[in-house]
Amino acid sequence: MVKRGETPGKKLLIIGGGAVGMAVSTGATRHTSHDVTVISTDKHASYSQCGIPYVFSGDVPNFEQLIVKGPEFFKEMGIKVRLDTRVDSIDLDNRSIRIGKEQLAFDKLVIATGSTPSIPEHIENSTSLKNVFTLRTLSDGTQIGKVLDSAKDLVIIGAGSIGAEVAIATARSGIRTSLLNRSNTILSSSLDPDMAETVISYLEKEGVQVLTGHTPTSINGEDSVTSVTVNEIEIPADAVLISVGVTPDSALAAEAGIDIGPTGGILTNDRLQVMRNGNAIEDVFSGGECTQIYNFVTGKPMLSHLASTARRMAGVITDNLEGKDTCFGPVVNPWVAVIGDLQIGSVGITTAEAEKQGMKVISGIATGSTRAEYFPGAGKIFIKVLFHDRCLIGAQIISTTGTKERIDGLSLAIKRKQTIDELLEMETCYSPAVSTLQDPLLFAVKGAHRKMPKKGAR
Repeated sequence: MVKRGETPGKKLLIIGGGAVGMAVSTGATRHTSHDVTVISTDKHASYSQCGIPYVFSGDVPNFEQLIVKGPEFFKEMGIKVRLDTRVDSIDLDNRSIRIGKEQLAFDKLVIATGSTPSIPEHIENSTSLKNVFTLRTLSDGTQIGKVLDSAKDLVIIGAGSIGAEVAIATARSGIRTSLLNRSNTILSSSLDPDMAETVISYLEKEGVQVLTGHTPTSINGEDSVTSVTVNEIEIPADAVLISVGVTPDSALAAEAGIDIGPTGGILTNDRLQVMRNGNAIEDVFSGGECTQIYNFVTGKPMLSHLASTARRMAGVITDNLEGKDTCFGPVVNPWVAVIGDLQIGSVGITTAEAEKQGMKVISGIATGSTRAEYFPGAGKIFIKVLFHDRCLIGAQIISTTGTKERIDGLSLAIKRKQTIDELLEMETCYSPAVSTLQDPLLFAVKGAHRKMPKKGAR
């Protein structure tokens, strides 16, 4: 059945085989009559990038388990998938792309090129040494996994979620692991320093050497890496993972004349149609890490590196390909990571980001138990909530259980612009097996409330 606003057999080209690209390809095939082709520089399609550190830890037995859909699935659906292939240019006026000498015409185009690893300039040349890696693809994970089977010393440069997840996995497997970070804390895009201290202490207890406020001077070796120099001290290393962040892969779009935002991401309207000279191009869409979006709390442009955000963007693009009028709004970016036995989550913005935006923050912190203290398996939970003008703007939680569920609820609270007064009225359920009589979240809210000026006071 041909969908509203469609002509049978329209050619849909998708550049990028990550979370957005593959979800759009299957959605468009199921719900429209487009002839779909996906082109990706990756050697694999439809796999869980977020699951790679859990293969290192042994929680997932092998990398094959991370492949969500194999080639046969897409073949049966009639989706053409071209892997290990780079698109050289996009011609918007002639509605085509070029791959080498080959030209492919399109009626509709989705740009989902993702991001590329950032590498500090002063150590960029060292990436040619054997056993110096970045971690973005399944192929990267496979190569690193082979080296880690015999490695004794690993240095991880960058303490974001990937760096911390890999660090705990390798330390527990007996590899001497050093985690270096330029800033004086870790997980700084998600946690305030006081909350991050709990994670640092945990990592150190598990055998990770955490060095904050340190930038590597050099990565050393002639053929393979042998050490990393930090403050004139050489740290032995048979493997190095550089994980200092990513930059949006938007060069292809920029060369085609598509507008690029201040974040380096592709500019779109709220239907995720790309912009050229400030005007939307109706049949060209963009989504995922290469695409600039907006922060719900600050209203400022941002990039999201969350698979959950990418999947929602894919849904919006698919709807609009189908002829529906669906919009993608600003995000609060709820995030969770599992680092060893800890579940760490955040939503909204941190204190540092709020202060950067000139927002005065009042915070509340609470430490409690995940269940009745007499009940077996009870663990600690740390909660921090942030308010501006009496409205919730951020939350951070560290626990052994229940982090995701609380962050999900607080995500909705931020989007509803709930005030501290409304959160004081929050009702929570209780059973000694899963909670304390009063949820520790309430104590964090009450802590912030005590610091609040009275209504009407200046």
